[in-house]
Amino acid sequence: MGNRIGRWQQTRIYVGKCWRLFINERQWKNLVSTLIIMVLISFVTSEKTFEDYVQTKNSCFAIICACIWVGIFNSIQSICRERGIIKREHRTGLHISSYIGAHVIFEALLCAVEALIVLVVVLIKNSEHLPESGLVFPMAVDMYITLYLTIFASDMLAILVSCVVKDSTSAMTVMPFVLIVQLIMAGVVFELEGVADKLSNITVSKWGLNGLMSIALTTDEMSLSPLFKDNPWQKAEAGNIIRIWIIMVVISLICIALGTLALSFVDRDKR
Repeated sequence: MGNRIGRWQQTRIYVGKCWRLFINERQWKNLVSTLIIMVLISFVTSEKTFEDYVQTKNSCFAIICACIWVGIFNSIQSICRERGIIKREHRTGLHISSYIGAHVIFEALLCAVEALIVLVVVLIKNSEHLPESGLVFPMAVDMYITLYLTIFASDMLAILVSCVVKDSTSAMTVMPFVLIVQLIMAGVVFELEGVADKLSNITVSKWGLNGLMSIALTTDEMSLSPLFKDNPWQKAEAGNIIRIWIIMVVISLICIALGTLALSFVDRDKR
């Protein structure tokens, strides 16, 4: 990778490389696995989703867990497995920002397709009792944006991990811990208080779940449920869900920035 090649040209080259890997290494199977996961979830989630508060919360939690799994699995090994190549090319003029940028662009497109798969399954499963209106856009668009940002933010978190660890084995060792933290901090399995509640603010699961619940609470059955606790992040208001979207975008940008910074020290890697 010569010094005379600019950052944008390098980004274009690596986007092309990501696409070739997607085809040649059959990474498109991720789309198939996304569909399988969502079909399985559709079998176990309640028919009263978007009608009963508890069942809706459980179903939304399952959907968000699936989105986080899909996002993390997309790229948990994408950087670390090429660490040796990155190290050599960095010494000959590779801009780390271009390399990470290419992965971000490609993953953004992949996440868009995966979010569409998730949305279609959710809409088909719950076609009889979906909310009639959205908060900012039509309901399906609001839900798609929420699902997309959940998958994308999880994907960027995985890129951060992949930039920090040294090899694929380490990445796969860390992945279960990342998933467990996301599941615990969603606030569904455990009631979060004190420090745990504050830490949950940096997790994708909390915001993805609150986003879906905000959309669900537009129905009278949900908003009037005696089990509904007045969670300020679950208000069925346009301003609320826009703030949630912004938070997930910020989390994604922070992961991208930290991943780029971590990978910029690749030359110091003694392995």
